[in-house]
Amino acid sequence: MQAPRIRSLLTVGAVTGGLLLAVGMSVAQDESFVIVDDEASIEDLIPLLSNGQGVAAVEKDDVYMDDRDRKAALRIDAVAGDFQKYNPTIPGWQFDIVANPSDEDEFRYITFAWKKEGGSGMQLQLSGEPGGWSHRYHASANMQDWNPSIQVTADFPADWQIHTRDMFVDWGPFVLTGMAFSPSSEDFGIYDHVLLHQDEDDPDAAYAVGVRGKVAAAWAAMKRDIR
Repeated sequence: MQAPRIRSLLTVGAVTGGLLLAVGMSVAQDESFVIVDDEASIEDLIPLLSNGQGVAAVEKDDVYMDDRDRKAALRIDAVAGDFQKYNPTIPGWQFDIVANPSDEDEFRYITFAWKKEGGSGMQLQLSGEPGGWSHRYHASANMQDWNPSIQVTADFPADWQIHTRDMFVDWGPFVLTGMAFSPSSEDFGIYDHVLLHQDEDDPDAAYAVGVRGKVAAAWAAMKRDIR
């Protein structure tokens, strides 16, 4: 399978445009793939979310503050219809979800932050094989009754929530190919700090700076790979 182009770095910097700015020698690492973090990563993602009747935009006023960027998030205004933006087969996405990830395109965990205005819940959906869209997470109510879906919290995300899930435990092995950001009602939802990683600890948290390995995949590099 064609893996995204990623670099092994010694963490001393910050994520910018999906790529960690850092210098140093390669060390033992938790490889990660950043999906939503800074403005550049979001602007690259939005055109790829080519399905759904929601409206995707960069949010700058209300963002998740416990990561390294703290300047941008992905806002989905769910104006009608299916109340979401999605793509089941995002170009370049062929990520193996496995028990013991070691290669650069293998992961086990997903971390995401979200917040909702209105309604009674929100959802994040993962598309993959086998199972298609049979890999979902929701907070509070599953408003569209899209199942199977794991309720990560009974609390409505009126304020920012952060969740890390073990995708291998939740769904077994599969190949992740796409994603849906689903506020699920005629309001809006905000998503930030969305990344895949190999170890349980969130490698992109604001505190995760120091002598530890990090791999960040830039959307620009990925697009070069798939041309």
